[in-house]
Amino acid sequence: MKNGLERWLVEELECGRIDRRRLLKMMGAAGVGMAATTWSASALAENNLTILSWSGYDIPEMAPAYFDAHPAPDFTLMGSDEEGFQKVHAGFRPDLGHHTSFIVGKYRDAGLLKPIDRSRLTHIDDFFPELEQIVTTDGKLWEAPLSWGNSSVIYRRDQVEVTDSSWGLLWDERYKGRIASRDSLEGLLIVGGLYTGAADPWEMTDAELEKAKDALIAQKPLLRFYWSSQTDLEQAFANGEIVAAYGWNASVAMLRKQGIDMALMKCKEGIVTWTDGLVMMSGGSASDDLAYEFINAYMSPEVGAFLINSYGYGSGNAKAYESVTDDRLAELGITDPDVVISTSKFQREISAETRQRYQAVFDEVKLS
Repeated sequence: MKNGLERWLVEELECGRIDRRRLLKMMGAAGVGMAATTWSASALAENNLTILSWSGYDIPEMAPAYFDAHPAPDFTLMGSDEEGFQKVHAGFRPDLGHHTSFIVGKYRDAGLLKPIDRSRLTHIDDFFPELEQIVTTDGKLWEAPLSWGNSSVIYRRDQVEVTDSSWGLLWDERYKGRIASRDSLEGLLIVGGLYTGAADPWEMTDAELEKAKDALIAQKPLLRFYWSSQTDLEQAFANGEIVAAYGWNASVAMLRKQGIDMALMKCKEGIVTWTDGLVMMSGGSASDDLAYEFINAYMSPEVGAFLINSYGYGSGNAKAYESVTDDRLAELGITDPDVVISTSKFQREISAETRQRYQAVFDEVKLS
């Protein structure tokens, strides 16, 4: 009898239908001790999700239905998409990763991802189709989209006089030593391309790339620092160390909560809109059932509303906006999210060949 119960419990655990806390209670009630089983604590640990993610995305509000049913996943935090990729490339094997869409192809080409089974995504039909298209290659979905946001010039309105809504503010001599740019290939090179007028910043010609490089080298004496930590960026704004930077919606929202008069600029050259979400890693130890349960909790309209209200990002789930006030949507400029998304300049995946060219220029700029 006990052997049959044990087999049933193992199957329920592996399918993600019960968590460890409930399992131990059921075992105790049935008189099945850990020592009497053939699998014990190591098997339980192996079934727990391991997730590579960002600070602020490792909280119950980001997947409440999952946290209510299971122990918290084991989160490993990263400061950038590239840092996360390097961790996985070096041998770290999480079950899921939360990444921006532009790096998904790099993971895929390195053989580190499994495609996502669209039929197992409970909320996918409620998502804006443009987001799904960005992360679909050769008919396969490589990321479960979650949110979208903007990369642009963010600045303190109480300390900056804007005479031209342009990326050029990050080259403005008036604010020398109080400007920051992002320490990432995409964050630096794409901005350089936008500022210098490249026709396609994600696929610049050699001449356009040289022009962007020269502009970025000329910018260096004006910078306080290159940032990789969003927290460090926000602290520098709060204490007045910097007044303008390459940044995201979330930093504007967080700093406004602290009483800092922040704004995100609608640059005339265009702002960059990105999408992010969850990818399924190859070689993870938890069951796919458990991973999809987390993904579906992550993609719910409730989580989408939390993202909008708390972080100032747009949710990919169109139903999320029904739970957000008109005033909040107007404040964020996403009263009509479908219009914003359909007209956005989405951050695209960079081809392997182009990435190699960009990396050489990026290194040259940083070392200059």
